[in-house]
Amino acid sequence: MSDRKKRRRPSRARAQTPEEELGYLLEIHGDDNYSKVFDVLVKQFDVLQSRAQLLLGLMTISLTITGFSGPKIAASSTFSRVSIAYGLAFILVSAVLILMGPLQLRWGTRRCKETIRDSLVHLIVRRNERTTKYHLASFFLIVGLTGYVGSVIGYLLQI
Repeated sequence: MSDRKKRRRPSRARAQTPEEELGYLLEIHGDDNYSKVFDVLVKQFDVLQSRAQLLLGLMTISLTITGFSGPKIAASSTFSRVSIAYGLAFILVSAVLILMGPLQLRWGTRRCKETIRDSLVHLIVRRNERTTKYHLASFFLIVGLTGYVGSVIGYLLQI
């Protein structure tokens, strides 16, 4: 058994650097199996994109409903008007983050680094950046939907 396979992992998990993550993936799939690692990364980008599309769908539903009933809700009270406005603003921020992050189209093989190893590290960095934007977009969408639902509650209770 090689030293790499005998190496003990810390008992508490911590986030790895992109270089460490690549080393771990190569340890799992074989030191020279770059194509398998590339496939794993491509699948991770696919998961990220499908989840981003789910968020975009929720945003679309919110905006569509607002187009039909938004003016009536906003006219019902100041609380509802302010809530729907801030809710829509946060939903818009979320949409921009999704479109400029996880749904941005860039081919993984278009930008190559000096070595295949460096290119795979670069893909991990890009995946991490897009994941961060996905999480931010999720947060802004939750805040926006909270405002939107608040406006509906205000409309129903006439606050």
